[in-house]
Amino acid sequence: MLAHISTVDLTRTTAIPVRTLEPKDPGATRVRVTLLGGFEVSVDDDVIAARHWSRRHSSALVKLLAMSPSRTLHREVVMDTLWPDLAIDDAAPRLHKAAHYARRILGHRDAVVLLADAVYLWPDGDVHVDMVQFLHLAESAVSSRNMAEAKRALAVHGGELLPQDLYEPWADQHRQHLRRLYIELLRLAEDWHQLLAVDPAEEPAHLALARRYADLGDRAAAVRQLDHLDRVMRQELGLQPSENARELRRQVFGSAPDRNYVVEPDAGGHDAACSPAATESRPPCCDLLAGTAR
Repeated sequence: MLAHISTVDLTRTTAIPVRTLEPKDPGATRVRVTLLGGFEVSVDDDVIAARHWSRRHSSALVKLLAMSPSRTLHREVVMDTLWPDLAIDDAAPRLHKAAHYARRILGHRDAVVLLADAVYLWPDGDVHVDMVQFLHLAESAVSSRNMAEAKRALAVHGGELLPQDLYEPWADQHRQHLRRLYIELLRLAEDWHQLLAVDPAEEPAHLALARRYADLGDRAAAVRQLDHLDRVMRQELGLQPSENARELRRQVFGSAPDRNYVVEPDAGGHDAACSPAATESRPPCCDLLAGTAR
């Protein structure tokens, strides 16, 4: 086993300095690799049917190289990633076999190149990888803290990285890094609804929506958002609402409501604090929502 390589961070691996990728000439093979939201490869605008990727290690090799800087990895890193339990002498022929079938699927002898200590994916092709484009735009937006750039990056985000490979450990680091970037972009773009779809416990998103509703004069919607936040914090995280959440609730009502009530649905589907059986000390949201319902 190549234990000395197994901890390599594949999201930060630098290109192997064996061969530099030169600018592509106009006649270079055009390749598009989709990794976000699913896996797909097209060569000169011809999409390779999914059924051709039945060989697991051949498809994994293409995916691994496509995710790597300059589409290049040291061959021992590749072998340790795809065959972690094998010695180098046993893994080497499997790498050659996987590369052979990958070339057959892609239809070009130079699609996967093993040269010296490096493995390349289409070193002479005009290659576009959607993940690489997203990373470039996302990291620029996060660095500049620019909302317009964040929205441009989000526009090219096709979905989760390789959703059909959720249990492949070689994709974990990339997936986690992309998810962190995606969440930060949603914050920058102030896309609070989508952010809560990704992370329902994101308190700043709940508070931002509640403030937005309050500013628009829709106190009922603001209360519902704050109550939703309460439920998430109490039931899913076992935490009390933060001081920021309590302060916003005070601002919405103009005074501090009774914090002893628990916002949970009763048997009739109402919030417990707003149910007809609630005491006279129920919070002001009950009267507000009751008036809205009428």
